[in-house]
Amino acid sequence: MPCSDIIVIVMAAGQSSRFGSDKRVARLDNGETLLSSTLQTIQKNFSNRRVVIKPEDNPLSLGLTPAHQIIISQCSHLGLGYSISDAFRQLCSDESVHHFRAAAVWLADLPWVSGETCNVLTKTATPDSIVQPLHQGNPGHPVVFGRKFWSELALLENDRGASPVIKKHSKRVIHVSLNDPGVCTDVDYPDDLTKSLKNTRSAQAPYKNTTKITLKAKTDF
Repeated sequence: MPCSDIIVIVMAAGQSSRFGSDKRVARLDNGETLLSSTLQTIQKNFSNRRVVIKPEDNPLSLGLTPAHQIIISQCSHLGLGYSISDAFRQLCSDESVHHFRAAAVWLADLPWVSGETCNVLTKTATPDSIVQPLHQGNPGHPVVFGRKFWSELALLENDRGASPVIKKHSKRVIHVSLNDPGVCTDVDYPDDLTKSLKNTRSAQAPYKNTTKITLKAKTDF
């Protein structure tokens, strides 16, 4: 069953500057767009989602239907941190989502995260922790932020994403080491569409997820 008490924030408001065109509508070898493939992965594992896009975007051209709940990031041109801030300001003001224990920040160009990884992350998440997957020691996505951190995420003003919040609350971070290259396999350049998929399939076949959880001691903040 899809997780029903964690909401996924799909960050799809980037500029695709390195890709050279709008990578959200680039096609994978299965014929699906990159954004559509990411959303399909998420929909299999989570019941509640919000998709963050730019003010000038046409949702229909991105394959988004009225069934997709959308957040418009007015400050997306300033960088990822501002888009995250716009998203969490809306969440903090929306009483319908206040019962969720956590929110997963998921990059729109990350379609190859496994269902088993989603299961491990959701089982580990708590309202007062930050859960980050690792692959071969490298930090990946999605990062799951407990409800207690939402108000701080709503105040971000940088182009680096949520790293300042993770660094500030390092003792609240739970690192989950997984045999899932999908958590670190995003798409920055056109060649990544095929190269990343090939490398991910190779590393996951046959797929066996080995999980190691490191919980840092909690302190009040």
